[in-house]
Amino acid sequence: MADTTDTRLIEAGFPCHQVGAETQRERGASSALPPLYFLHVWWARRPLTPSRAAILASLLPAGTDSDTFVRRLGIERVQALVHGEPWTLTGKLLERIESRDGREVLPVDRVVLRALEQEQQRREGNRELIRRLRDERPGLRADPVLARWQEESHLLPMPWPEDGEVLPTRRVAGDPAHVNERIEFAKLPAIKAILGGELRWAAEDLYAYQRAFANPVPYRQQSLTVLDPTSGGGSIPFEALRLGYRVIANELNPVATSILYATLDYPARFGIGLVADIERWGRVLLARVEAEMADVSPFSPIPEGELSALKRHLSECPDLIDNYAVEHDHTGLIS
Repeated sequence: MADTTDTRLIEAGFPCHQVGAETQRERGASSALPPLYFLHVWWARRPLTPSRAAILASLLPAGTDSDTFVRRLGIERVQALVHGEPWTLTGKLLERIESRDGREVLPVDRVVLRALEQEQQRREGNRELIRRLRDERPGLRADPVLARWQEESHLLPMPWPEDGEVLPTRRVAGDPAHVNERIEFAKLPAIKAILGGELRWAAEDLYAYQRAFANPVPYRQQSLTVLDPTSGGGSIPFEALRLGYRVIANELNPVATSILYATLDYPARFGIGLVADIERWGRVLLARVEAEMADVSPFSPIPEGELSALKRHLSECPDLIDNYAVEHDHTGLIS
């Protein structure tokens, strides 16, 4: 008789709302798509976040802690604790985290103290704005987005740590579903009427982590083999490899097969040494395309006026500027 008690996470308690919200984010901006997308246009390519989620949720047992599962997908914030009050770290502060005696800490120095002051000012500004919204529109007082925003804007308790001390840090599950609610809240006509425009959230009030597909996942060599008999562009076998599983990827289409070799086989076989060859032949390809296209669409530098305007525009869009720098650094746009 078949065992009907071995239920997987994907069958019970799967956090679809978080995976769906992060998938929307992954596909939301063409400039921020995973690098695999730029190998070749493949119309049925699966997003990486739900591919990773489907693999893990199919193998993990029902009852797996939902927050732990979400973190394993790369949907994860990092917080320092200031006398127990969480402070979400973003940007360069994340690079300052150190591992000491098996735990992660944030060493305190002048840079961190200055960031603490700025965070306190940001929270004070949040609280003032929340009061303004509630006073001018009493109907907003019960809004769950505003209530949670206020909860996360408690002032950091004093006194500040001293230079040379450390702040303990922790990693917690992100909440992209709630971030979507905040984005919609900012667009409400009532909010625009009060502020004279759309509410602009700080990074700490939004995702506070880079897109989940770009976050490294704990790699452990697994004994199981994942088979994808119709693997297409390779999103599912790619994520299975990243998670440490052996992979069998099958595909009849010769174009997709070539993509699979470039995505799965060659990187696994040649490792980081492949980078230099890719860069070398990439330059050769660009030179040949430029020469062939010179009469039709000449390559030329961006005029200085247009370049300045583009820089000003991108400065207000940190996600776009990061991805533009990666994709167009040969233009000298990003200094």
